[in-house]
Amino acid sequence: MAVRALIGAALLASGAYAAMARSSQEDTLHAAPPAFPRSARSNFVERCGGCHGLEGRSVARNVPDLAARAGFFLCTPESRSFAGRLPNVMFARLSDEDLADVLNYVMFDLGETPTSKLAKPYTSQEVAAYRANPLSVTDLHAKRREVVGEMVARCQAPQAMLDYNRPRGRIPGRVEEMK
Repeated sequence: MAVRALIGAALLASGAYAAMARSSQEDTLHAAPPAFPRSARSNFVERCGGCHGLEGRSVARNVPDLAARAGFFLCTPESRSFAGRLPNVMFARLSDEDLADVLNYVMFDLGETPTSKLAKPYTSQEVAAYRANPLSVTDLHAKRREVVGEMVARCQAPQAMLDYNRPRGRIPGRVEEMK
């Protein structure tokens, strides 16, 4: 009988603790991270993972890492719009809703940052608006440097985000070494 009483007390205590934890979470300033449909990760892996890496870590020097960085693109309206209007994002063969889910997976899961913890998720309506107004810049890298420069200055994004397209060291056998 004493064992049952102890178990009952433990269950009551754990229920009270869970209720206090929920109450405490509701009082914080940070919104709970959005729940991502399983298909968001699958769509990312299938459509983006070949270049950006399955976990958002790119091997190619001219493809930016997303892991622990992409969320900084949520820090200003311009950087948020830039990320949503990139050509490979805009023209992905996904519905607006599925693309919003992929963007949210990238920004809030792969690219989680202090900035993303306070940002609102992309919506299918926002994605539709971006698709109606694609980026029209001739030098995408220059535009990215401008946008990321603002993120570094205003949002404490890492300086290294500016350097993603600079050589990461010489690669033996590259064409320029064979000249």
